[in-house]
Amino acid sequence: MERKVINPIIFCLIINTVLYPMGVWNQLRVPFQMEGTVGLGYDNNFLRLSDKEIKEKDVNKYGIISTLDSPIIKPNLKLIYSPAIMDRKITNIVTSISYSHFTQADQKSYLITKLSLELKLRSYSWLKVGIRDIPEYYLRNYHDRDLSNIDYYSCTFSSQGYFASYSMPIKSLRRTWMKIYLEFIKEYYNPHFTEFDLGKHILQLNLNHRTRKRHNIKLSVAHGSAENISYGSYLSSASFDRSYIFDKLRSEFVYKNENDNIVKQLGISLLLEQRYYELESSKYSFDNWKFYLDGQAKVWVDWDIIDDIGFKTYYQFRWRDVSTQLYGDFEWAENIKSYSKHEIWLEFSYNFTLDILY
Repeated sequence: MERKVINPIIFCLIINTVLYPMGVWNQLRVPFQMEGTVGLGYDNNFLRLSDKEIKEKDVNKYGIISTLDSPIIKPNLKLIYSPAIMDRKITNIVTSISYSHFTQADQKSYLITKLSLELKLRSYSWLKVGIRDIPEYYLRNYHDRDLSNIDYYSCTFSSQGYFASYSMPIKSLRRTWMKIYLEFIKEYYNPHFTEFDLGKHILQLNLNHRTRKRHNIKLSVAHGSAENISYGSYLSSASFDRSYIFDKLRSEFVYKNENDNIVKQLGISLLLEQRYYELESSKYSFDNWKFYLDGQAKVWVDWDIIDDIGFKTYYQFRWRDVSTQLYGDFEWAENIKSYSKHEIWLEFSYNFTLDILY
């Protein structure tokens, strides 16, 4: 029997006829809110090299093409669609795409896309789910110990994240709310470094408070684990279990200035993260471990200089301290060496409405 195919135009007319009397089509015909951002930054150590590596004569082996530092251009576009799906509930479908371009090292440039669904249940209460994707992120060049202890190979990985969060007010504390955040991340490395493939689980709790003068205070605590997916495979480099547990602590204070016509906000944040590896081995019987502490301090200012255009400046300092067991010299391939670096950013943003459904 010959299969009949419905004409696409007729199909659309049928759907429109069904939806329009119910008011569904009118509920979907809402403007798109768009936010465009362009960041101009500078990173003085974009490969996160240690002091020892920086002092070496031949740093090109790590992936340095010209200099250790690089300017960065970061455009970002966010699209917010808010259809009236549920009565008295705000629903947002948010998509964003950002690209970080390192002018001194094209291989370091990367793309991030994000899609999320947001539902506002009541004041200070949101339910959000979404996905995030990084197709390729370049770390630096390393030895592939399965092939050679002399030659260096480019180390990259892809990252896909799935997240959900729920926020709600704390009734006993005025202007205070909390958010529970869950995320699962998959990281897959290129063929030279598949022994580092990971699956990460993260549980995070955020506490937010707004003072009477509308200043914001935020405290965030997170705990997570990462499973080394490729541990125990036939590769000699996969004989160590690179699974780990980690904890994060972040604090933030935002001061809203209502007495100055130029400075809108001042902010400061501090992030500390500790990670611990037991480094169990299927081939070796000796005990092993490694531990490091990451830190990030950030200061920013929101300016009110140009009408309808946001202007933000910030400075960021990042560092890492590493300690390891006598036999635990795995720094050559895991990008955990001690380092420090500085970043400076200028960011411009513009919000506008796009009425493409009218």
